Order: sequence, then structure tokens, then C-alpha cells
Amino acid sequence: MLTGIHLKNYILIDELKLSLNSGMSVITGETGAGKSIIVGALNLVFGKSGSQQTAYDPQKDVYLEMTFSAPAVLTEVHAFLEEAGFPAENEEIIVSREFTAAGKTTSYLNGRRTSSAVLKDLHDLLIDFHHQRDQQKLLNPGYQLDLLDLYGGLLPLRNEFRNCYQELRSTMKALKEMQEAELNNQQLIDLYRFQLEELDSACLVAGEDKELEQEFELLSHSEDIINIASQTYAAFYEQENSLYDAVTQALNQIQKYSAMSSSISEICSKLEACSENIQEASIQLRNLKEQVDIDPERLNGIRQRLDLINSLKTKYKQASIEEILAYKSKIEQSVLSQDNRNEEIQALTDRINVLFSELLAKADHLTDRRRASSQKLAADIKDNVKKLSIQNAQFEIQIDKKADGKILLSDIAVYFSDNGQDVAEFRFSANPGSPVLPLKSIASGGELSRILLATKKALSGVMPPRTIILDEIDSGIGGKTAGSLAEFIHDLSGSYQVICITHLAKIAAAADNHIAIEKKTQKGATSVEVDILDTQKRIKEIARMLSGHITELSLQHARELLNIEIEVL
Repeated sequence: MLTGIHLKNYILIDELKLSLNSGMSVITGETGAGKSIIVGALNLVFGKSGSQQTAYDPQKDVYLEMTFSAPAVLTEVHAFLEEAGFPAENEEIIVSREFTAAGKTTSYLNGRRTSSAVLKDLHDLLIDFHHQRDQQKLLNPGYQLDLLDLYGGLLPLRNEFRNCYQELRSTMKALKEMQEAELNNQQLIDLYRFQLEELDSACLVAGEDKELEQEFELLSHSEDIINIASQTYAAFYEQENSLYDAVTQALNQIQKYSAMSSSISEICSKLEACSENIQEASIQLRNLKEQVDIDPERLNGIRQRLDLINSLKTKYKQASIEEILAYKSKIEQSVLSQDNRNEEIQALTDRINVLFSELLAKADHLTDRRRASSQKLAADIKDNVKKLSIQNAQFEIQIDKKADGKILLSDIAVYFSDNGQDVAEFRFSANPGSPVLPLKSIASGGELSRILLATKKALSGVMPPRTIILDEIDSGIGGKTAGSLAEFIHDLSGSYQVICITHLAKIAAAADNHIAIEKKTQKGATSVEVDILDTQKRIKEIARMLSGHITELSLQHARELLNIEIEVL
């Protein structure tokens, strides 16, 4: 509830401090007196577009301040303030804005600087602004659906649907991106699979090429090696007067003198070692003939194996078997990742199927609940519209699915939105015998205004309390309709604080609180004075509103109007 207004140096106001009460308050004044100044300041302090700041004295700063009471039951408001970092103290919210003469603007929330974006969001939680221009929202099918879901308590169901819908859309997007990546990568993966088959069939072993090259060299010279081994064995050991015999004979001859000289003893030791080495070498030369085979088939096999290994080195541009095996491990990981991607694609596909089934069920459930709620809301609105002097009013709410038949997964963006699968249409007829047609094609401005009021009254039991601003919604209304409208607004103020800018005496007479605005000119300067009227001042103001002048007759009429209104209410 708006409890206080403080304006300094704003348009035609030097300074104004105004306290407001609950219930129904009216703001009246002659045409051009500045009745909309307060509403303009209220919009401006919240940074709403369309509101302009004009200084009363251009040399001074402009200061606007609005104070609201916010009882704990306004959980949405307090949750917003907590999240934004501006908790309300003592259940009071103070919004202010300062415009310096130098052109700097600063916004404050509960005494701390804030952004216009925060205040704009807070505005919609505290204030419901009802202007003739805002009636056009009622023609919007999306707004009509919002009203229906609010009335029927369907917002939790709608949120469940939205969460499912958004998850489905995001999962479908992820699947599409993964499938496109797989398609672009498939040719490379196919190449990798072929290479792995080739390398697997090669059965490469680390170091194999070095061993084969060594064996190939040995086998390539096996005949020469055997010949040399045979000749050397014969010379060293087998033939008469071999090297072994010569060394042995020399050792036998000189050994008998070894005790006579250390030098001779040393020579004997070396001859003994030489004899033993010649004997061992001869044995190895003899065995070498048996170890080294002349095997053309083995040599050809090694040659083919080395040719394969070398061709793989050239093909894969690797210098060794170890590098080829490292490359093989790398492409194995790529193929494995592709296999995992295929599993992920299947998992995403399965999840999409589950979500799509859930979405269809949630959409149909929401549709059924909306159709049931639409009948109740339509009946409430029709009753309220009749109270606003449209006695023969007919009002219906039609709920249609966007799709006529079965919905395919590929069409969800066409037939679904975050709000479901339905289109709401408010339909109206003001006259007996006239067909009930879409609101946008039949209702006049005055009828729209009353239908919007009737809708807000129907929603009063489910909407959190806000301050409703009614800015000259009574344009073009008079007579009995004005009386019905006045009673209806006062009835609405039982659920909300209502501030009504009006030019109708009957509406002013129905108010709990009456604020008059008067424009005055003194010494060439024009200013606005704001006054909270007592009973006597109210009589005079209503008399002026009735006839344009205060006369005894208009005063009497005003007294009667107030008395009648007080009795009725």
C-alpha cells in the first residue's frame, strides 16, 4: 500500500508531503489543474518510460519519494527485495529518485542506490496501473491466458510444463549439434577404423624392426660367415701345426724356465691365457657353422616383413614402430569417443522421447484445467460487468489448442510455447440478440474499461494486494453507469488500495479519502496545491464537479449525494 508521497521542486510543486490511507482515494480538480502530476511522479520514481522530469525551479534539484507498507504476507515482494539485496525494514519500502540541476540522476531503494531495472521490476509487484491505454492489454490473447491461469491457480502447472518444454528444446538442440558433429566427423572416423584394421592385422611389436634388421644382415652374409668360420677354425685348431699347437708348444718349452725370472713367468701366464682363448674361440667358430643357417625362405620372410613395416612407416609418416603404435593408440581413442558419442546420441534420443510424452500429457492436463477454470472466470466477469451497468452482457472464454490433430516432435515449436498449447480468447456481447464475438472486434473503449475492472475484481481473491491506480477510466461515462462504477470501485477497494483520478462527482462521493488539486497563479508564478479534504471541503469540491460552479443548489446536491452514498456503502 502506498502510504506516503514526498515531492520537491517537481513540475508545479515546490514541495509536497502527502499521507495516504487504505481503501478508496480519489484525486480531483479542474481540467488542467495537474491531477496526473502525482501519477506521473509515481511512474517517474520507478523509472517507467513515458514519464518526464521537469523542475519547478531549474536551478534546484528535483527529489521524488514514495513510501509503501509491505506486510509479511507480500511474500513475493519480500523475496524480490531479499534477492536484489534490499530487504525491507519494519515492513516499509522507500523508493526515491533524485535529479540534480546538473543533469545527474540517482535512484534509491530503502536508502541505498539502485538501478532503474530493479525499480521497474519492483513497480509491477507494488502497483497495478489502470489507464485507458492499458486496456489494450486485455485484447492480447497472451494476457488473457495469463489472467485465466492466475485465476485458476494454474501457474504451478504452467511452470511444470514450461520446465519440461525448455528441457525438451535444449535436449533436442544438443542432439542436433551432436548429430551434425558426428556427420562431419564420420568420414574421418571411417578412415580411422580402416587404419586400425590395417595396423591390427600388421601385429606390430615395439623394437621388432631393429631385431629383424639385425637378423636380416646376419642371414644375408651367412655363407661368407660360415666359410670364414670354417677356415679360421681349421687354422686355429683343426689342421696340423695350427695356431693352438704353436702356442701350446711354445708354452711347454719356456715354462720350465718360469721360476728363474718373473718376466718369463709373466710370459707363461699370457701364453696360457692365449691358449685357452684360442681353444674357446675355436669351439665357438665350430658352433657358429651350426648356428648360422643359409635359409633363403627365412631371409625372404624377413625381407617381406621389413618391407611391410617400412611401408607403414612411410604411409603413416612415423619414424619407428613405437611412433606407429602411439598413433594407433591415438586414433583408437578417437574411435572410442565416437562410440561413446553414439551412446550419448542414443541416450539423448531416449530422453527426448520420454520428455515428449510427458510434455503431451502435461499440455493436455493444462488444457483441461484451463477449460474448467475458464467457465468459472467467465461467469465471474459477466456478473461483475452487469454490476457496471451492462445488464445484458454475455461473456465467454474460449480455449483452443493451436494444433487440430496429432502433434509431431518436429512441430513442437509451432504448436507449443512456454505457456502451453492453448490460445485463449475473451468473447463478449453487450446487447441482447447480438452474437458473442472476440473482445478485440466488438468492445468499445468504455466497455473495455469496465471489463478490465470486472476482471480485476474477479481476480481479487487470488492476486496479492497491490495499489491500483485508476487514471480517468470514467471518460465518457455518466448517469446511472457512473453510480454503478463508483460502487464497484469502492467494492474493489475492499481488496486493494485504490487511487482514482476522476472527474465524476458520483465516484468522488464514493471515496474513503478525497484529495483535491488546484492550480494557482500568484505574482506571475503558477503552482499546484494539494489538499486532503475534510467533509465540508468535500461538499464544496463535489458541488463544483456537479455544476462547474459552487451554488446553493449544487451544494445541496453534493450533500445529498454524499448522504446517499454513505448510506449505500
